Amino acid sequence: MNEIKKQTVLELSSVEKALVFLVPPLLGLVIGWFLPVIAKWAVTLDWLPFHGPLKIIASFHGWKAAAATAVIGLIGGVWLTRAAFKESLVAVVTDSEVSLTIHNKESVFSKDSISGVFTDGKYLVLLGTEGQELFREKLEPAVEKAADAFRGHGYVWLGTEDPFKEEYKRWVPDMPDLEPGANALLKAREKALKQDETEDAKELKAEISKLGITVRDQGSRQYWRIYKKPSA
Repeated sequence: MNEIKKQTVLELSSVEKALVFLVPPLLGLVIGWFLPVIAKWAVTLDWLPFHGPLKIIASFHGWKAAAATAVIGLIGGVWLTRAAFKESLVAVVTDSEVSLTIHNKESVFSKDSISGVFTDGKYLVLLGTEGQELFREKLEPAVEKAADAFRGHGYVWLGTEDPFKEEYKRWVPDMPDLEPGANALLKAREKALKQDETEDAKELKAEISKLGITVRDQGSRQYWRIYKKPSA
């Protein structure tokens, strides 16, 4: 947590950034170098799938082959590093607004639009003035610093669990408590969750929110509640 010009930044520490930057590429390089040897051993295991590709890799010999697979491993490690940084939430908290960046997308919320903030497990959650969820994403490993950061800038801190958790109901198709439009959106979102279509699921959640419904997930299961203004 770094404080610069009256702002608090919640993100990976310098040590954690260094580890994310170095470990995957180095690990990929080492695994890649020894991949032909590993594959040669793996083909002796009858229960292991993908024997065809493993036999091809096991047929590689000499340092040139090892160097080639090492380069492939290095490239894979660099890709993992880029993905890790892309998926790591950076929260910048000031006295007037909160900026949240993840997946190369920035979301900015004014202080007046935020009625409360809490953490739900490893998730950072911002609530709007009607009790709706404005934002929910994983914030790790800085999640334990969130309370001090938001309190320090005058935001309402609601604790380390969802204040509305008892109000959520599990969604099943064609729930009578919901209008047909909401059920249709939730059905489409369930499909997106099962197919790991993250961006589509987020867009559908935003559409559902316009109907006055907040949704949270447990795997591909969806739980919903109607907006309600929280009491701090």
